[in-house]
Amino acid sequence: MDLVNSPNKLHIKNGEGASKNRDKAKEVLSESIDDVLETLENQITEKYVFTVFSLGGGTGSGCGPFLSSVIAENPDKKVGLVIILPSKEESLQARINAYEALSEIIPLKNSLGSIFILDNNKRKDKLSINRSFSGLFDSFINIGDVPSSIYGVIDIAEQKTLLETSGVAMIHKVAQNEQSNLLATVNEGIYATIEPNKKIKYIGLSQPEAKEDKGTIEISSVIDVVGQPIDTYMGYGNSETVLYLGGMSFPKTYINSLAESIKSEQEKAEKAMEDDDISMDNLNFLANRKSTVVVEKEPEKQMSMRERLLASRNKSKK
Repeated sequence: MDLVNSPNKLHIKNGEGASKNRDKAKEVLSESIDDVLETLENQITEKYVFTVFSLGGGTGSGCGPFLSSVIAENPDKKVGLVIILPSKEESLQARINAYEALSEIIPLKNSLGSIFILDNNKRKDKLSINRSFSGLFDSFINIGDVPSSIYGVIDIAEQKTLLETSGVAMIHKVAQNEQSNLLATVNEGIYATIEPNKKIKYIGLSQPEAKEDKGTIEISSVIDVVGQPIDTYMGYGNSETVLYLGGMSFPKTYINSLAESIKSEQEKAEKAMEDDDISMDNLNFLANRKSTVVVEKEPEKQMSMRERLLASRNKSKK
């Protein structure tokens, strides 16, 4: 995931970071939106695109949801997300950013594919979460390289279905001799905890073939933990066990606890921002002035990308 030397990158004009200010990030992006859109069109030629960003900062959480929605408008693209939740120990602003970004992502979920939600609360070493996910995603993508098995394999069409399914997704894996530990990783891994409602659309399970001293994981045991899907995809002959869970609910429990943590500190933050030296009434000097100018209402025009971005920024201020 080293992007420093990537040939496909764009440094946005006047981009110097956003200091956790989502509106500032949107403003900077709006000034270079034409260059950004041109870069997206020319450099992103793959059908499957995953946008990766943290929800706690300003740049990623401010621009990520909008750019993802723009790419998803292209019918030839399938867009997924890899988003990272801030730790509950991070600043109040980081948690507010995460909540606001999630409020923009959730309405987009039906136009997107799989959404992987990594949780920085799960490990102290946050970079290890990124490395682990990279390895998990690579293992899933390479399922297509598994040798054929008389018991069947997960084919490319099934992989595409899993990736394209809207909703929250997870990938888990264990080594061949650790299959009994697979289900323990579901809620003890790197992702936001699964909702207790057990809503899920698809389960994909690729595992080694059974041996005399080693059985296989029964899909029923997975269903007991994560819920009953509309379909399951089973594959054998793999050197490791890889589990894909697709189309799950957003972590409402986490989002509610995030909102409560923000509210509990909001009053303290508002007091810190108060100016004790001066207070002025909000007066509208033009309120009683009658206007004799008749303004004709112009027909509504379709907003440009820049106007849409600025509109989303202004909406967040209300």
